[in-house]
Amino acid sequence: MEQKTNVKVLIAAFFGIFFFGLAYIVLGAILPDLQKQLSLSDPQCSTLASMLPLGTLFGSLVFGPIIDRFGYKLLLTGATALGIAGLGIIAGSSDFALVALGVILTGLCGGMLNGSTSALVSDISSDNSRTSNLFILGIVYCIGSFTIPLIMASAGNADFRTILFVACAVMALSMLYYIVIKFPEAKCKQGIPMGEIVKMIKEPILIIFAFTLFFQSSLEGLANTWTRTYYENSSIFAGNPAVILTFIPIGLAISRVLLAVISRFVKGSVIIAVSMLFAVAGAALLPFATSQTVAIIGALILGMGLAAGFPVVFGIVGEKFSKMSGTAFSFCLVIALLGNTLLNSLIGALGVNTLPVIMIASAGLLFVLFTIGNTLSHKTTKSK
Repeated sequence: MEQKTNVKVLIAAFFGIFFFGLAYIVLGAILPDLQKQLSLSDPQCSTLASMLPLGTLFGSLVFGPIIDRFGYKLLLTGATALGIAGLGIIAGSSDFALVALGVILTGLCGGMLNGSTSALVSDISSDNSRTSNLFILGIVYCIGSFTIPLIMASAGNADFRTILFVACAVMALSMLYYIVIKFPEAKCKQGIPMGEIVKMIKEPILIIFAFTLFFQSSLEGLANTWTRTYYENSSIFAGNPAVILTFIPIGLAISRVLLAVISRFVKGSVIIAVSMLFAVAGAALLPFATSQTVAIIGALILGMGLAAGFPVVFGIVGEKFSKMSGTAFSFCLVIALLGNTLLNSLIGALGVNTLPVIMIASAGLLFVLFTIGNTLSHKTTKSK
């Protein structure tokens, strides 16, 4: 019997992914302002950029076993509390070490919220609606991700610290909501069988899809963290390059709205292929943007290209590893965020001018890995 969708639980998932979007984009939006106010060097900025995915990496590592063993309420409540602490430290501190700690806590919150909300939606969805529902979840992520850049672009000289404190207050309200509603029961109340975990993470399909997300996460992280910096010394945005970050999630949202419907009728392989073509086209436009219009078009196209990776892959992984979906998602996200961390560090070492080349290479490798994983997945399905 198919489980009926719980609207209250869906709302909780939407709250969580909204704040993941906010947490994940916030550093890219405020990094130039932080650099000016704290007189940070480029290596220090690179360190902060790497701290966010590092915190997210650890959050991704722990969320799966926690929700499989203890359920969603504990995880979502605790993760939100960490996010409030992280954003509050960033907003209230002028010391580099404390800001770095705030960035790590914010990343930790984001990793927990991202993975747990995806697993939650996967758990309450049927096989036929799982990928589509994950695209809808992704739409809410987009709304969260362009909230702070949109506010900063619209408010002009508004203090980013005030904006972050307001975000903390809203997150506190969502934490209260998590406390009062009922979530699905934990799947492994008696403990998680380590033998089953080891067996699962040795599955070639899971490993290949995890490394597919390695490059998907890299693309998203590079776009969100470095695109504004790429245009920082350009005259085309008249001293307010933060506006460019607004259009990447807008492109992402437009694409996910369309894909929430299209994914019910079109194969995931086709969706991924078209998405990577968009990502390559958007990245290729970066060095050729001679006006705001061209730069904005490139950002929109790039955002549209980033829309499909996580929902399509999670749709497959959630179906094939449903008995321990949280732990399976956790494994995939650890590999994904490892890629994000490594490629952010690579940009810091090679220079922001290499951004388009690294993004194009990542898109190509993503497509190859997904094609291999999808082929193996179909073969194992037919053999059963």
